Amino acid sequence: MNQRRAGAPICALLLLAIALPAGTVACSMMNNDSAEQRGALLADPATAKKMPDISMQDAVAECNRSFVIQPDYLSELNETGSFPDETDRIPLCFMRCYLQTLGILTEDEKVNKETAMKLKWASSGETIDECLEEMTGSPCDKAYYLTRCVMTRALVDGKSKDNKRK
Repeated sequence: MNQRRAGAPICALLLLAIALPAGTVACSMMNNDSAEQRGALLADPATAKKMPDISMQDAVAECNRSFVIQPDYLSELNETGSFPDETDRIPLCFMRCYLQTLGILTEDEKVNKETAMKLKWASSGETIDECLEEMTGSPCDKAYYLTRCVMTRALVDGKSKDNKRK
């Protein structure tokens, strides 16, 4: 029986479950014209499938069967927010598989914000809303660009918090 472990370590392979403090506020520079486009990329909570019963670590293992990527690619993503070679399709499709396996991305390429927030994959619903604009290109590109945006925002926010502590 698999138990969901949102905060479980993933052997330093994947830090996609970054959680930031609840009071984190981001500034939105998006205009209202894009609000409709963003809405089209969000899954309807009433019809979206519930979170699957799989851990993040198991999702990594499952997707690595179809889209084999090296641990250093995941380490690079954790450290910088992006893959070392963004033209390599396999890691991008790995991200699509990973997000779909966890229920963050639906089969029709929409973001299930409710699941993303329950898994603490993004710091806030606002981060997800803002990162939806990055979802362009093929299905694998969309998943990767969404992830890159969410990860980069988390890393930048984390670094700014570290600088304030010094």
